[in-house]
Amino acid sequence: MTLRILFIVITALLTVACASNKPQVNVDEQQNFADIETFFVKPPVNAVNQVLQNHLENKITQHLVLKGLTPATEDDADISVGYLPSTATKDDGTTLNLGLGTGSYGRSGGISLGSIFSIPVGEQVSFYQGLEIDIVKEGKFIYSASGSVELESKDSISVQAKLDELVEQLLEQYPTRR
Repeated sequence: MTLRILFIVITALLTVACASNKPQVNVDEQQNFADIETFFVKPPVNAVNQVLQNHLENKITQHLVLKGLTPATEDDADISVGYLPSTATKDDGTTLNLGLGTGSYGRSGGISLGSIFSIPVGEQVSFYQGLEIDIVKEGKFIYSASGSVELESKDSISVQAKLDELVEQLLEQYPTRR
């Protein structure tokens, strides 16, 4: 019974540890963000999906407008915003290990026979959508954020919804201009 409780506690701790997928954000502390008024969103060099690219550019634009910035052409913008979506997989195969044994202890000594069986419980592959957003001013990075979210489904609507969440998380710490 105590092994069962220990197994449940370890499983719960691992689940909590894996669930904390906080974005990594770096901000140039020397930069005066109040001076920045306009931005231009640059598409990634290796764009694979034009619909997804347009969606990300619109979401990034919407979020920066809410922060008080104005979209501009590449030549007129104070900052350039680049982004790079990525995907990753993680194998989550687990096995159940069972130990069987017999033993005899007493005055005549001890005998112990045992063996361990390893039974695969299920192979599972988790899919992750990653995104990095970099903001550059005059050739210098002033804001960089990256993170990922686990995808429950790989259809386009689910991916777009997860990317929307991710854009909000990554640009949440960008200073508001007001």
